[in-house]
Amino acid sequence: WTRDEGYQRPLELATVRLRHMSEAFSHWETYVRDPKLVARRGATFIFDGDTVLYDYRSKGVLTYSATMRRPLAFLGPYIGDDRALNPMGLRDPGLDA
Repeated sequence: WTRDEGYQRPLELATVRLRHMSEAFSHWETYVRDPKLVARRGATFIFDGDTVLYDYRSKGVLTYSATMRRPLAFLGPYIGDDRALNPMGLRDPGLDA
């Protein structure tokens, strides 16, 4: 396991998902301005009023971004690349040298 690269073990993946969920719930009003839109599964939308700025509709299971290796990267133009790539400010082996 110490030399394996390119994937996360189940507990590591679950921890990352829990952190992302915690981020979303702690900023719920920022991410979900209209609760009617939460019913769509497997999709991500960004609106400016009635204008759709971004949309992604999953063709698979458990995906919400076209860039799942960096699932929030698509937010870069809206919240800045630094925050989009590492929203919780954690050490990131993919970015930290």
